[in-house]
Amino acid sequence: MSSQEVPRFAAVLNRVRTLALAADAVVFDLDGVVREFDTEPTRLAANSLGLESEQFVGVLFAPDVMAKVVVGDTSFAEWADLSHRKLVELGAEPESALAALRRWEDHRGMPIRETADLIEELDAIGTPVFVFTNGTDNVANEMRQVGLAHLVDSVLNSAELGVAKPDPRAYAAAHAAIEARAGHPLERSAVVFTDDREDNVTAAQAFGWQAVAFVAD
Repeated sequence: MSSQEVPRFAAVLNRVRTLALAADAVVFDLDGVVREFDTEPTRLAANSLGLESEQFVGVLFAPDVMAKVVVGDTSFAEWADLSHRKLVELGAEPESALAALRRWEDHRGMPIRETADLIEELDAIGTPVFVFTNGTDNVANEMRQVGLAHLVDSVLNSAELGVAKPDPRAYAAAHAAIEARAGHPLERSAVVFTDDREDNVTAAQAFGWQAVAFVAD
């Protein structure tokens, strides 16, 4: 983290750091924990179509659509095509809707520097680190795009697991993948997890992981 940056997550990351000392693996959520998004590209994309950000996001992230995207039933490309059709149905010109989506797609976020620094610290001392995301089949490309290519091999992606957080089966699938990487069984309590969604944290705790809510100071 740059000396000019103001720490935002010092308390929770210190908690994770402490728990990691006795852990066999540390698992981070992706969005809101390892990566964050600037809202400006979304606002500009929405405004180019005469929409507010909330309307644009509502089209893209409709719950019934996302439920299929994050378990791999709908690809990122199919999601983009569906979003385009919905925007046109709302009155957008096809070319304008396509341009707006491309503007939105071009911004794939940025690393949260504090978390990235802790991951580097854990990696340096040999602690296995994983990124567990309710993602799309485009996550690996996005991580390379935003400077997180070194974490691609550690991603536990719901789109590949076929089940998403906070479903208990998602944690079981993720834990099995961690064990496969380790080459031996791991106690659930030996895994530390942090996520910015309370329901995901609660589900992880119920599964047996040591889970911490990722909240700002």
